[in-house]
Amino acid sequence: MRLRKALLTLDMKKILIIVSLCLVMVIIAESLLRLHEKIVSDSAYSPQGMIIDLQALNYNDGVIPKAKNTGEFRIISFGDSFCHATVSPPYSYNGVLQQKLLEAGRTVRVVNLGEPISSFPQYLATMKNWLPQIDHDMILLNIYAINDLGEIMRREVPESGSLNRIMGGLFVDSQTGKKRMDHIPKAYPLRLMDYLYTYYHYFTEGSFISHAAPFPYTMAHGPRTPATYNRIVKQDMEVCDRSARQTLEKPLEYVAGLARFLSDKRKQGTRVLIMISPAEVQVNPTLFQKTAAELGRDPASYDLDQPNALVREAIQAVDPELDILDVTPLLRESMIKGVNPYYPLDAHWDMAGNRVVGDALAEWILSRK
Repeated sequence: MRLRKALLTLDMKKILIIVSLCLVMVIIAESLLRLHEKIVSDSAYSPQGMIIDLQALNYNDGVIPKAKNTGEFRIISFGDSFCHATVSPPYSYNGVLQQKLLEAGRTVRVVNLGEPISSFPQYLATMKNWLPQIDHDMILLNIYAINDLGEIMRREVPESGSLNRIMGGLFVDSQTGKKRMDHIPKAYPLRLMDYLYTYYHYFTEGSFISHAAPFPYTMAHGPRTPATYNRIVKQDMEVCDRSARQTLEKPLEYVAGLARFLSDKRKQGTRVLIMISPAEVQVNPTLFQKTAAELGRDPASYDLDQPNALVREAIQAVDPELDILDVTPLLRESMIKGVNPYYPLDAHWDMAGNRVVGDALAEWILSRK
């Protein structure tokens, strides 16, 4: 009896030792995984060496040398998902711009640093991070006025700048659909469990996530349901409401801060172009009339040019010499010709819209020395 009790006590001690060792190993593994992720995250946007793999960071671009090639004119393009684009790089307005300039005999590289779901604070943070690291001759910034103002007004984006906060941490390469195994999604309390779950499915289901969007659209492409898109359009209309000017004062302060930064760059010799882009409701009269009717509002209570005009005024109040290109008239002209430049039930430009904007940018640059 005593022997059995002694053996039982010994067995319990062994079990406790084994459990304790397992617990320690889990803690060590969890700590190492979290440390690895922090090191990767901290160093990703300040890469060592002379080459930056922007696609690895989930930008809609590829590999870019930090230093320019001899004779190269380099444009760094910033903005939100309009800049990032929902089409593959050659079909984005940045890709169209680059191709048009190449065809005109220019040695040029346009670098796409667009970051979806971002606004003025994020634009500024992204520029401050990348401009010192990448040689450049020109800064191109796309301000999606109605959305950028609205996101700040509705507090949908953080007021502090953060780099590539949506696409950077995404599990999927937006261009190819390949799983990014250095960006394991968070689903469980322990990262160790996340890794085990993700690697299991990686080896059993493959390294790519299927994507049904038609060529050349990427994983960033995502038409909404009619109800969701209708809600987005109504939010856009709020920024066009003539009575909303006072509520836009704070967002416009961010515009002024951005303009001050770009003004300094211009004075230092960098060419700067700020492009102002519209939402579909600003160029599609049918959509505007329909939405106003659903809201029970008099169409005259809205000024569709208000968001763009306010952004322009805020920029010019800081520096009247900053170049601004508002592409709204071009996109309205496209609508008049029967070509809607926006993808159905999607706030973003389709291939045709990106082409219109890319052509306009190329024409603007080629018309200047």
